[in-house]
Amino acid sequence: MAPLLVALLLLNGCAPEVPTASSSEALPVSSFPINFDPLCGGRPAGRAARIYDECGSQMDIFQRALEEAQATGKTVIVSYGAEWCVWCHVFDSHVNGATGRFNYPNTPSWTSVERSRRDVPRDARALNQFASENIILAHIEGDKSPDGRAVLEATGAATHFSGGLPFIFSVTPEGRFGAAVDLEHLDAEQAAPFYQGYDRAVLLAELRRVRNIARSAPSTAP
Repeated sequence: MAPLLVALLLLNGCAPEVPTASSSEALPVSSFPINFDPLCGGRPAGRAARIYDECGSQMDIFQRALEEAQATGKTVIVSYGAEWCVWCHVFDSHVNGATGRFNYPNTPSWTSVERSRRDVPRDARALNQFASENIILAHIEGDKSPDGRAVLEATGAATHFSGGLPFIFSVTPEGRFGAAVDLEHLDAEQAAPFYQGYDRAVLLAELRRVRNIARSAPSTAP
C-alpha cells in the first residue's frame, strides 16, 4: 500500500464507506417551486438556483404546495432556507434519496464524499419512500426573496423561528404551523473532502413526528 494512502487512512481513522445507491433509483418527491428564473439575482451562466426561487413570490409557492397537499392527502413540509445554505441542500438531497457524493452548487461549488458507518442505502430508501408517499416539500427562500418572511407570519411559524437555516417545519391541512424538525441531534458534520450528512434514521423519525402533529392538529375553521 502506498505510503501516502496509509497516511491518509491513519489521518481519517478508517477508509470512508461510500454507498453505491444512486438517486436515479429513488422515488419522486413532490416539491415546489417547480420553475426558476435563470436570470434571477444576476447569477452567472450555469449557476442557476436549484431549489429556492430568490425572485418569485414565496406566498405563491407555499399556496401551490398547500393545494397539492390538500388534493393528495399529504403534508406540507417547509424548508425555509436559502440557495447558499449548504444544509438546506443536504436536506433536499437526503429526502430525494441521494447517497454517496454530495455536490454543493454554490459559488465556488464543491463535491464531498459521504463518510458514514451507518447502513446508508437502507436508511436512504426508507427516508425517500416516506417522503415520496407522505410529504409535499415547499422550499421557501428566506434571504433574498421579497416575501419569504410572510410565509412564516401567515403560518404562525414566525414565533418558532430562531434565525438559523434551514428551518424545517410541518403545516396543518389548513396551512398553520404544525411542528419544527429538531436539527440539533441529527449528527450533521462537514469537513471536505468527506462529509457526514444528517442521520437519515433520526431525520425520518423527526419527519414522522412533525407530520403526525400537523395531521392531528384540531381544525381552526369556523
